[in-house]
Amino acid sequence: MSTDKKVVVSNVENILEDDLEITKINLEVEDIVEENSDSTLDNEEDFQSIDDLPDDQEIWTDGPSAGQVKEWKKIYGDVYVTSITYDKHVAWRCLNRAEYKQIVKKMEQLVQGGQLTTAEANLWNEETIAETCMLFPVFDKNKAVGFMAGVPSLIAQEVLEASGFVALEVRQL
Repeated sequence: MSTDKKVVVSNVENILEDDLEITKINLEVEDIVEENSDSTLDNEEDFQSIDDLPDDQEIWTDGPSAGQVKEWKKIYGDVYVTSITYDKHVAWRCLNRAEYKQIVKKMEQLVQGGQLTTAEANLWNEETIAETCMLFPVFDKNKAVGFMAGVPSLIAQEVLEASGFVALEVRQL
């Protein structure tokens, strides 16, 4: 069962003070428990490691199998999942330094050669990172029909964060 939060307006008062009308709203946060969820990702209470699942079990409906994720983990190390909507999920991996250097070099060549404007280069960069690191569904920037417009941007941002481009914590010593 997944536990989501919803905000409930429990009390609304209109108060008049010195010719100003002030609206006071009390908000309460309640837990929502979804029954009969189809997605293994949503079942936090029933969490099982991928390694404990049978190889032929889908991780989510119409998603990769546990066996496929196990293979990806052998090849790439950590494998992550991002939920785009309640029923659309993306499995992805981190970017390594050699891949990053290759992407930056190619992007620089395209910009210097006049093939891309700065704005196009930013989009190309996001799409190339998504294409390189998205494991499921496979993303092809040349055939991106059917993908929500923000998916490459979102996945590229998360890939860069997980790949060490954003510090988890910074503190003064």
